[in-house]
Amino acid sequence: MVQILNEKCVIGLDIGGTNSRIGAVGLDGRLLHSSLDSSKPLADGTPETAIADLAAYINGYIERSVAPKEVLGVAVAFPATIDQKREVLYSATNFGENAKCRFDGINIPAELQKFMAPPVFLGKDSDFILYNDVHELKINTKEMVAGIYFGTGIGSSFMYRGETIYGADGVAGEIGHLPISDNRRLCTCGEYQGCCETVASGWRLEQIRRECFPETEISDVFTKHADTEELRTFVFDCARVIALTGNLLNIAYTVVGGGIVNMNGFPKDVLKANVLSLLRHPLPRETYKLLFSPSGQHAGVLGAAQYLFGKLGIGTSEKGSQQAEATL
Repeated sequence: MVQILNEKCVIGLDIGGTNSRIGAVGLDGRLLHSSLDSSKPLADGTPETAIADLAAYINGYIERSVAPKEVLGVAVAFPATIDQKREVLYSATNFGENAKCRFDGINIPAELQKFMAPPVFLGKDSDFILYNDVHELKINTKEMVAGIYFGTGIGSSFMYRGETIYGADGVAGEIGHLPISDNRRLCTCGEYQGCCETVASGWRLEQIRRECFPETEISDVFTKHADTEELRTFVFDCARVIALTGNLLNIAYTVVGGGIVNMNGFPKDVLKANVLSLLRHPLPRETYKLLFSPSGQHAGVLGAAQYLFGKLGIGTSEKGSQQAEATL
């Protein structure tokens, strides 16, 4: 059934390791409509058909849910490293197999543009989520701001003076693959270098569940086992990842979120206490500001819209935080 929208809009697509969410956002920042789908059809297949499959998914959504209204732009977010120009996807280790992805090395905006009329932009998923968090929390971005998101892997984004920090090659902020441990576990990046994701990520939490609590569903591990040594260690390791950035960059605001932190029973107060205990005293501990992300399941889509508004020169009103949605 076609969902008719009464205004022009932009399209945001947040591709995750497990699920993808696509949505239409009005020019005032309101979420108008969204759809949640498995990422498997986009992840599976050959590089030769990758762009055609992605274009078919986006165009199909527009035809079903947005037509005949005008789409002013499309932004696609991957859990990946991307070049500085935000054109070529380098690597998406949690979106494929054996640290390979069918979109590796492809100029995604240029190739997608062959299949659709609206301008197309590419971004990193955590960058888009931080855009939305900054918007929702009304954070002053004149200072350093960090977003750290614990999901299947660990996503992160850094802003300074209102601009996302990309780094010389575009791959700044890969916290998930900083060497933090001597555990020698194989990471999804294909290395045995003790990456942060080997101690504090969704896939590591699933390993713990299988090894220690096989009778418990992953959604219930914190409600049933938060006081166990295994999960106390997991939460402490999440805190270590956050404190690394605090001590290194003297960040003014750190926003923490993601599916793991938002699980039922996750001990946010314990996480915050652990982070503060690991920060250098007296500074930055005494001035450190840790905020939990208010963004819900639509954060990537809404953040993609904020990114598009900047690219397209579109202003938003204060209604941006008021979401009106019709989810399929």
